[in-house]
Amino acid sequence: MPISTVIREKRKELGLTQEQLADRLGVTPPAVNKWEKGISCPDITILSPLARLLETDVNTLLCFHEEMSDEEIARLCNEIAEKAQEENGVEKAFELCGRKVREYPGCPKLIHTMATMMQGILLMSGCTERDRYEEQIRRWYEQVLGCKGNEKEKNAAAYMLVSWHIRRKEYEKAQQMLDLLPEQDVDKRILQAKLFMEQEKTDEAALLIERKLVNALNEIQGILDLLLSIAFQEGAPERAEQISEVGRQTAVLYDLWGYSPLILPMELALKKKDRKESVACIRQMLEMALEPQHMTDSPLYAHIYSQKLGKKSVDDGMEEYGRKVIPVLLEELKTGESYEFLRNEAEFQKLIQDWEKKIL
Repeated sequence: MPISTVIREKRKELGLTQEQLADRLGVTPPAVNKWEKGISCPDITILSPLARLLETDVNTLLCFHEEMSDEEIARLCNEIAEKAQEENGVEKAFELCGRKVREYPGCPKLIHTMATMMQGILLMSGCTERDRYEEQIRRWYEQVLGCKGNEKEKNAAAYMLVSWHIRRKEYEKAQQMLDLLPEQDVDKRILQAKLFMEQEKTDEAALLIERKLVNALNEIQGILDLLLSIAFQEGAPERAEQISEVGRQTAVLYDLWGYSPLILPMELALKKKDRKESVACIRQMLEMALEPQHMTDSPLYAHIYSQKLGKKSVDDGMEEYGRKVIPVLLEELKTGESYEFLRNEAEFQKLIQDWEKKIL
């Protein structure tokens, strides 16, 4: 809210006319009229008396601590979009953005919005004189980083600056911006990989992305498990079957380790309390845990399972992991609530006994 609006609204709240305000401050009514119209501003020597008269403080009068609201920013964006459609629209839109940033230099959401909006306008306009605008946009993003609070806007600005510097082959600056992003920001790894690739560090880039892929697939499988449970609880068995099959195909398509393709089909069989299918899935899972498929053969994980380790040593490690996980699975089968309905099944009990003997 500009000072002109503050003066007008505060004056009206107190029931004062422009003439009364002018008389008490020792200025002319036309001067007050110009303040409220935004034509001129009060002299610095009058600010304190004016604030006391309006029963406020100088910071409020000058909007020192104020940020634009989401609604005000949205209206401003509409105004900027309209300006961009006029003749010399890019220049007019740019001037309006700059004016608002100067008016609210500590409002990170406004500044970030102005920067991203001008990027979009430049892209859509096909403007050939981009350098001056883009340099100012970069400075706006950097200004966001200097604002207090609002980590979300700061992270978004740092993200944009990483891409900016990578495009210009300013790798050291890109890394500085990248280091500002929080470790839990998944997009940070994408940016880091792009930076590594620009520096021809392909091994480092591939390792980051392969690990991200594994994490993403684990998350997807967890989401599918929840969707399957929701479908089952909603009494939609056909949908649950479809989700189970999606989970199985995903695990196969992305070469996931060992018994991963069986996790959702077994989960569905347990929910349905299908004794025959449940025992069949459990048997197959135990067998696949002991002899896992070779992820080293997959092109998706060529760097995680590097040739430096040697294919045989990695496969041996996977088999060893399988031997360690089987006792855990057997204990869960014997005590887990999900398997309670199978406890009186002779085939189920024999399966557990046979595997306990095998791993001892």
